[in-house]
Amino acid sequence: MLAYATYSEGFRPGGWNRGGGVPATSTETDDDGNLLVTTVGPTYESDDVKNYELGWKMTLMDGSMQFNGSAYYIDWTDMQVTRFDPQNVSILTFVENAADATIQGAEGDLIYKPNENLTFFGAFSVNSTELKSVYGKAVELAPVGSQLPLTPSHQISLRARYDWFMDNGWNTYVQGAIQTAASSYSSVVAAKRVEQDSYTALDASIGGVKDSWKVELFAENLSDERAELFINDQDDTLRVVTNRPFTLSLRVSYDL
Repeated sequence: MLAYATYSEGFRPGGWNRGGGVPATSTETDDDGNLLVTTVGPTYESDDVKNYELGWKMTLMDGSMQFNGSAYYIDWTDMQVTRFDPQNVSILTFVENAADATIQGAEGDLIYKPNENLTFFGAFSVNSTELKSVYGKAVELAPVGSQLPLTPSHQISLRARYDWFMDNGWNTYVQGAIQTAASSYSSVVAAKRVEQDSYTALDASIGGVKDSWKVELFAENLSDERAELFINDQDDTLRVVTNRPFTLSLRVSYDL
């Protein structure tokens, strides 16, 4: 067993906003009388992360199992958030330091080989993310306590593979896999924040190798799941990035 601890820091550099410092022309206000679009600052600062991590690499059961993983806590401050403003100041994208957030979670991967033919693979991640404070003025964000975007609370991947040798000389295998992910959100910006549904996808394959020949049959996304991987409105057009539909593929190759 190997155990380790890591502390690390990172940042994205600050910069300048073209047209920053110009008062907004909009007079639209919220229920409290505050301008919905305020003056955009001429500059923005770096945002910073501090990462605290404990990890392990383990070989168990007389070498038949390998288990690696880590647990972490990330403190994210002065988060940089962008806003495209086509009418209040100028047709530009502005950046401001708008929020603080935390991320805590764990991830790991597992390989288990109970005998020479059968192998199990697994991987997981669990995350708890939260907006701790919101102080931006140019971009309206989700409320304090909201989940960060594109971060499902859990993701799991499992795969089983069975290999065997046939009397006719073929080295063959059959394999099945499942992937699942919890729901997530598309953005931290309130106006663009859409919930992306949870999903589960199934794959299977069978194949064999003999001498220079290799033949494999793949069935991807057996349940024909339409996973919502990323929802956005780039270029003012709603787009949903999804996975492939059910796909059946045959691959035949010969090595010279």
